[in-house]
Amino acid sequence: MNEHYSQSRRNRGFTLLEVLVVMIMAAAVTAMSVGRIHSLTVQQRLQRATMATRNDIEAAYAIAVRNRQPVRIAWNSGTRQLVVTDRAGTTYFRRSNLGAVYGLAAAGVTFSRSPVEVYPDGLANDTLLITLTVETVTKRVRVSRSGLVRLDSLP
Repeated sequence: MNEHYSQSRRNRGFTLLEVLVVMIMAAAVTAMSVGRIHSLTVQQRLQRATMATRNDIEAAYAIAVRNRQPVRIAWNSGTRQLVVTDRAGTTYFRRSNLGAVYGLAAAGVTFSRSPVEVYPDGLANDTLLITLTVETVTKRVRVSRSGLVRLDSLP
């Protein structure tokens, strides 16, 4: 009886070799998925920044029409903010901090023109192309003079 008890006690649990094999397999699976997770995180962060930019641009057109006064859309690379203000720049209607919130570097955001003015008739003084880049992922926001916003992804 004593021999049976000691034999069943030896069979309980895992050996050190079994635990090491499982740990090595878990580490290999984790290492393979970390790169993909990072890539997805970057894409989602850039997608959210693109949508915030789009919302601010659309709001600028709506504010200009609603208030019957020109509105200015500008990019400040020092603070990494997209701002929507009145023509004088004294009243802020919208302010999106693309740097702190979405982690975009100043070099990762380019405006084809800044500032762009939107008039009360719903037309802007020029078209606008905004390019947002994080690492190797790039998205573009194209804005027509009439306020039509189109999002493009680049590989």
